[in-house]
Amino acid sequence: MALKIVTPKAPPMPDFPPAIAPEVKLVHAQFPRVGAKIATMWGSVELQRYLGETIFDARGDRQGFPQPIIAALMNIYRYHETLIPKSGDECVWDKII
Repeated sequence: MALKIVTPKAPPMPDFPPAIAPEVKLVHAQFPRVGAKIATMWGSVELQRYLGETIFDARGDRQGFPQPIIAALMNIYRYHETLIPKSGDECVWDKII
């Protein structure tokens, strides 16, 4: 009897806005795990936290990213920040009783 081993496929990358797609592609090509997390968490507050922790490592035990990747991550962070409402901003859901 032969066993068939199935490896789960990674979810497809979402279509990123053209302004940020090259940066996401660059990060994903050189650091697939980081790219996959960006794709999975796109549009969530958690992505902002993740990018902040990834760019500004407080542990001090990491080698760090090459300059082009840091620049791409910063651009992704800044772009994504425009998609997330800031705390204190008025939300339409707050008006519903």
